[in-house]
Amino acid sequence: MDFDDFRGRVERIDKLAASGDDRALLSELNGLAESDLPDLDRARLLCQAAQAHERLGEADRALAAYDRAAALETPHRRFQAAFRKSDYLMRLGRKDESRDILKSLLERPEATLSERHSFEARIKLLRRVA
Repeated sequence: MDFDDFRGRVERIDKLAASGDDRALLSELNGLAESDLPDLDRARLLCQAAQAHERLGEADRALAAYDRAAALETPHRRFQAAFRKSDYLMRLGRKDESRDILKSLLERPEATLSERHSFEARIKLLRRVA
């Protein structure tokens, strides 16, 4: 896929997101996430798909999309999808799972000091959340 094609499809995704049609958005996101795009582009699209599944109340599908995105990011030493999954698990009330992800992120050598501070703050927040 060339950049112009990619840009056009991203513009369509943006319009679908603005329209609130999450089903159509998911169709477009999933198709593009299965394309020959670089891993990190595909991971970003899968995170957007996870958020659409969240809005539709499809927790299992949202978590699966986050997992697919994390699998694409990990070889590139990135962890945005795992962090977002942790946040979603916290909102679902699944504190232990959320905490486990955050603890694993703290162990990642590529995490910056600011990121580590954010992880630690979230872990403390999970201790306080009822």
